[in-house]
Amino acid sequence: MLFSWGCATIPKPLSQQQLSITEAQKIVSDIESSNDLISSFYSMGVVSIKGWLMDSDADILIAGIKAPLTMKIEITHSWGKPLLHVLIKDNQLEVLSFQEKTLYTGVYSPEALSRFLPGLNMSQEMIWAILGSRPPMMNHNAVTPEPGRVKLVDGDGREVETVFLPVIGHIPTRLSLPSQSLNVSFTDIRDNNGISYAGEIELKGLKGGKDLALKISSMSMNPNLPDQIFTMEKLPSYKTVSLDDLQGEPGR
Repeated sequence: MLFSWGCATIPKPLSQQQLSITEAQKIVSDIESSNDLISSFYSMGVVSIKGWLMDSDADILIAGIKAPLTMKIEITHSWGKPLLHVLIKDNQLEVLSFQEKTLYTGVYSPEALSRFLPGLNMSQEMIWAILGSRPPMMNHNAVTPEPGRVKLVDGDGREVETVFLPVIGHIPTRLSLPSQSLNVSFTDIRDNNGISYAGEIELKGLKGGKDLALKISSMSMNPNLPDQIFTMEKLPSYKTVSLDDLQGEPGR
């Protein structure tokens, strides 16, 4: 018995196992298929952004429709004072800053959004996935398995995304996005009508300046969202500024 114990092969943990090509492809395919099940969502929670609002937590409400891609984000101080409303619609960006009493409007760009929400310097599709508590899957040409991970590569063999094992409910616990210099972690995996989502999402910039944490308190998948949600309040005492006028200015 002692001899057999000493010679027994101890299996490697999932985080170190080498997958086959077929297994790696299935993991990526399952994540993509699960993401495709979501056409809309509505969530509430708490957000913390490094270097923003003195690193304090703030309440956040997020509503999104996938096609056409439309999102509304409302951020409120913990004591109830509105801070920022963001509307992404028809490739346009509107940001209502209650602190500055200003409505900013213009064409959507990752750079424009990151002036108001550091850490979200990314495409609309990536924001849709991450704020919807799901992993974004970047466009890729091939899948390459490595010990403990699956790499997505482009036509030149360059890494566009890495999915780390284990994958729980079609959500990886961590993924890397080299083009964004960003690591994203997903924890507290939950289920809503058969669709998995992360209760906690954390973005960590590899070069600093992109730390964001989102904790979801409630999530509704595929609700019917009224058009009224995706409008921006026009306050007569607030000024309107074009996002083009902010070019060259430091981030907010």
